[in-house]
Amino acid sequence: MKRRNFLKAGAGVFFIKPIQLFGQELPKQQIRMAVVGAGGIGVMTRNELKKAGATVAALCDVDRDRLAAQAKAFPGIPTYTDWREMFKHEKDFDMVAVSTPDHTHAIIGLNAMRLGKHVYIQKPLAHSFEECKMLMAEQKRTGVVAQMGNQHHPRGKAYKTLIDANVIGKVTKVYCWTDRPGGWWPQGMSSYPEEKMLPGYTKETWDIWIGPSAFHPCNPALAPFKWRGWWDYGCGAIGDMAIHNADPAFETLELGLPIAVSATSDTPVTVAYPQNGKIELKFGPTPKCPDGVTLTWTNNSKPPAREQIAGLHPNYQFESNGLLFEGDNGAFNGIIYQNNPSIISYGGHDWNAESKDVQTEWTKKLRDLQYHNHYSQFIQAIKDGKPEDCGSRMSYAAPFTQALLIGAIALRFPGQELKFDPATERFTNCEAANAFLKAPSRGNFSLKEFA
Repeated sequence: MKRRNFLKAGAGVFFIKPIQLFGQELPKQQIRMAVVGAGGIGVMTRNELKKAGATVAALCDVDRDRLAAQAKAFPGIPTYTDWREMFKHEKDFDMVAVSTPDHTHAIIGLNAMRLGKHVYIQKPLAHSFEECKMLMAEQKRTGVVAQMGNQHHPRGKAYKTLIDANVIGKVTKVYCWTDRPGGWWPQGMSSYPEEKMLPGYTKETWDIWIGPSAFHPCNPALAPFKWRGWWDYGCGAIGDMAIHNADPAFETLELGLPIAVSATSDTPVTVAYPQNGKIELKFGPTPKCPDGVTLTWTNNSKPPAREQIAGLHPNYQFESNGLLFEGDNGAFNGIIYQNNPSIISYGGHDWNAESKDVQTEWTKKLRDLQYHNHYSQFIQAIKDGKPEDCGSRMSYAAPFTQALLIGAIALRFPGQELKFDPATERFTNCEAANAFLKAPSRGNFSLKEFA
């Protein structure tokens, strides 16, 4: 099919007549879903999208054992170990759910959109700044619905409600932290391990797992889960959890791309992210923050020191994950996965009865808020043909992910402030850092045609 016809196909919504799909009668406007990454987070993604109205039409996973186990729930559904082979049968599905490791999100998503397929891409949206740019451009060209899988995004409404009400005044600082990596996966490694083939994998399927990134031998230290700590395949703790915990700050404060980043780490960054790291992102003026704002990110459960927050509630205990907004009239803090924030400082004075009353008032107000369902937003946007109706739509998710990836690059240059120009999309005082903005390409897994 010529490219212009791909684009015409992508601009439409896939409303199909009732048909027989492997013996199942499908209702009108049913959305047929192909799943890439059938195990792990792919199980939850598939099940939630199914609840929202999609029907599983195909399953793909490079791990043959995982694939066989998941296929038992869908007898008769075609299965594949190579997503490229599955895409040859594009007439059998309308959307693609991408639940693979970070480094293959972009190549699968881009090729799906080129076929006119809607895409749900797990978080973080992509592995590099340039890949995010490619995804954003391809979605705009094709008009398909594309959503990132930060499933708690709708709960940012509570944070926006507090900011819009100007409860804590002008926001100048944001703190965000997580308990990852900790016991979740290792970081701080200095070299890749030797080959040790995994059950369920072959040389061919491992090559597919590697995709466009640099090749390293198969080993349990990489797959199926520990890839997050390796620079070539994951985005570290900031890519895993800031995409959840910092989400309300980016949307509510309209942060966009940073103008400067700096970082410290406990170990040199070579092939892996450091075990402990602190990243500071500085943002220029926004409609909500006319003087700009600084966001500080830390991992391994390191919230800001209590003395940093003026007038902090004397008994408040930070949890292992959090997001704290500090303004000139107080502060509020939320916990993991954007659960409702709480006023923890108010009025520019020590905690007192007034502070407590404001906290109680807003706790009650936020408790009554109603939230959209993240997965239903995606499915409904497909049915309505309105890509921007997704909460974590491409036009938001791509710059958000890019900002975090810029922060991750700072870990490679500890102690140095890197100046970034959002207009030219380049670091202006460190040419070496610009190399890490680029998308990789390898052999048959080329992204160059999308650049």
